Amino acid sequence: MEFASRSEALVSLVKFARRHLLLDERDEGYALSRLLAAVGGGFSPCEGKICDDPQDLIDGILAGTEGDLTVLGERLMDAVMLRPSEFERIFWGKYAQSPIAATNWANAYAIHSNYVKAAAIAKNLRWHADCGLEITVNLSKPEKNNADLKKQLAAPSLSYPKCTICRENEGFERAGFSRANLRTISLTLAGEPWFWQYSPYAYFNEHGIAVRCEHTPMVLDGRTAERLFDFVDLFPHYFIGNNAPLPRVGGSILMHDHFQGGAETLPMQKAPVRIPLRSERHPAVRAGVLDWYDTALRLEGTRGEVSALAYEIATAWETFSFPAAEILPATDEQHSTASFIARKRGEGYILDVILRNNRCSSVHPDGIFHAHRDKHHIKRESIGLIEAMGLFILPARLKRQLGCVCDVLEGKSEGLPADMGAFESMTERLLAAHGRCSPEEARLAVKADVEATCREILEDCAVFKRDSVGDAALEAFLNASNLKKE
Repeated sequence: MEFASRSEALVSLVKFARRHLLLDERDEGYALSRLLAAVGGGFSPCEGKICDDPQDLIDGILAGTEGDLTVLGERLMDAVMLRPSEFERIFWGKYAQSPIAATNWANAYAIHSNYVKAAAIAKNLRWHADCGLEITVNLSKPEKNNADLKKQLAAPSLSYPKCTICRENEGFERAGFSRANLRTISLTLAGEPWFWQYSPYAYFNEHGIAVRCEHTPMVLDGRTAERLFDFVDLFPHYFIGNNAPLPRVGGSILMHDHFQGGAETLPMQKAPVRIPLRSERHPAVRAGVLDWYDTALRLEGTRGEVSALAYEIATAWETFSFPAAEILPATDEQHSTASFIARKRGEGYILDVILRNNRCSSVHPDGIFHAHRDKHHIKRESIGLIEAMGLFILPARLKRQLGCVCDVLEGKSEGLPADMGAFESMTERLLAAHGRCSPEEARLAVKADVEATCREILEDCAVFKRDSVGDAALEAFLNASNLKKE
């Protein structure tokens, strides 16, 4: 939307805040004064416009402004938002009506305040693959490789806040970084103080993170399932899970304990049980190995029984060894760990357990159970919780790179750009299979190849392969976990 002047854009933002951010009429003048303090310059009273896109309003106010526009934009939104205590008070008031009403409101507030970057998210490419995966080319988030994450984990903590997801970030600004428009919700999980916030670059519906208030590293312990179940008791329409707490198989922030979840059913959660199991110690739990690309088990039953069995499985996995399948639980560091994913079904509890191992070798220096190097042209980042569950977040570079592959298939180009050597094998394979293509044929051929590569990446991540050695290793692990096939 075009604005005649900065004054018009400022007044329009105040009107927007009245409609969407619960700015009280009494506070309009104060909010306008805070906006003027943030951007400087003069002001001419005017009517303003009706605009429902917060990014358009920010762009209109900051047109021609020098400096960090992201920080300035979040400062503008903070000036017209509820204070954190007011936000929480309204949230829990709506929660008394229903958990869904509360989270719908809070997520919408995060979008209207431009903390959740809806305009940027809308530019992402996303589709459902025939193999059951969901794939997105994320145009709003930079790619991080395993080396980046290892450096981040080893880096000394900041003095205040200690990392980018600490609660002290609420309202915080420093050079090149702002959380001025962040609002969080207090939680108690397993008797500990946690909080919930929505993700700025959401991967799925109402995607957010639950964060422990204490700055402590990611952990999988005997209380993990209890914390997750406390969360789904509060929000039974959400799922919630922990990233594996190790580099290469975990998430991007391992120095601070947190979970991810939201109002979505991800592909793995739709997978059926392939091998039904029973536990003699917990006979009431319905268990099984999932028919899924990486290695996952599903447990369903009462809260206490599911939690106890999940921890027994994770504990057995942390010491399980099967060298023929390249499974060693530890060398000079721990390698085997797991992710738990919780949800509710009626009064019962479901916990999916994904087994992970981050060991490297000379053949696979980036991880034996990670995306192998022949697939790094598509994905080289860690395969964390969300991707292990079947939603692939591919880097923005692919929009250009896959377009270049299509150009070769269509005959628009004789070869790939000099910086795309990693795509030569893919291009040759597609040319051999399809020859010169129409634009639509090229698009579909490239799309199918990306889908197959993502499926193969999850198969690389499987600790128990679908072959004779993997079957033997799985059998040995089930015996070690006191699980019997039905």
